[in-house]
Amino acid sequence: MSDDWLAALEFTDHFILTPGPISKEMRNSLKTYFSEHEIAELCIGVALFHGFSKMLIALGREPEEMETTIVPTPHLPESSTVESVYVTNDFSHLFTYLPDMESRWAVLEESLLSLNALPEKVLSLSKHRMSQVLGVAHAASAPVGTYTDDEQFIRSVSESFVFDIRSISSSTRERIIESYGSQGLLQLMFGMALYDGIFRMEALSIA
Repeated sequence: MSDDWLAALEFTDHFILTPGPISKEMRNSLKTYFSEHEIAELCIGVALFHGFSKMLIALGREPEEMETTIVPTPHLPESSTVESVYVTNDFSHLFTYLPDMESRWAVLEESLLSLNALPEKVLSLSKHRMSQVLGVAHAASAPVGTYTDDEQFIRSVSESFVFDIRSISSSTRERIIESYGSQGLLQLMFGMALYDGIFRMEALSIA
């Protein structure tokens, strides 16, 4: 393989296996072969592939076995602004070199929130716990108040999504469905896939 491919693969390994800032050597290697725009594309591509691959594992499905589920599809807004979209966190610095992607991210997150299958506190709890274990707790706010047994369980599932995806078993899914329904399971897994990717991008300190 060419040197640029090897640099991209080394970065991918770091992204998946060692969430945290990349080294100066790796940063210099990437900048030797790729523009800032291309590095941003690489980050976002790996983030989405990694997150949604883990979602399929967590759901116990292979792509060809997935049942069809209708989820709001994000479209790029006609306007270059996203003022009408509710954005829960400011990740704009991650999209400096891909401004159109910021709009798409905002719409994608809004689509996740609009599913309304999970209580807002549950999704926020999962999001915050993932930000904690990936070392970017500043990127998400913790829900206030005490947590129920079900909510504590969601915290543990969020940890498993980050560190041990194959430990999310059929019994895990059954408990989530019992508490929040099958649509709640889908919304939770979809959310964890998105936040696993975006928080890993934040942890890279590449922007």
